[in-house]
Amino acid sequence: MRLKSSLVATAAALATIITPLIASPAAAATPGTLETVSANAYYGQMGIGWRIRPFRLDPINIVATDRATDGYIVGIRLITYGELGKKVWKMRTVPSGQTTGSWTTYLDAGYVEYALFQVCKISASNGAIASCEESRTMYNPFDDSSV
Repeated sequence: MRLKSSLVATAAALATIITPLIASPAAAATPGTLETVSANAYYGQMGIGWRIRPFRLDPINIVATDRATDGYIVGIRLITYGELGKKVWKMRTVPSGQTTGSWTTYLDAGYVEYALFQVCKISASNGAIASCEESRTMYNPFDDSSV
């Protein structure tokens, strides 16, 4: 009986040591936000994983769809607001001849308070942006006063 009690106590002690190692921040789910922009001619979606220590947007899942054969291509770009001020990131475009483009990336941009994205119609002949529609704002789920 004494052996059984000490085995149970040893197992409980090991569980308290091993559990924090298994349930590390890397194993925890990353808080995320997801928004879409949709119109007759295009569709865009962006999902962002927000990380701290270090501050990082990871992953960023991007989808853009060109729904019309109208002489325009569709582009999508991220805009962040944070410790770097307002930052407009690189435009990604749906390759000519395709209807959908998708990308997965990350961003080391310091603390980002909020982000949004634009889906743009771009002239296929000269590359000029004809119009853009913005997504709703995606706010950082972390309270910056606690980090």
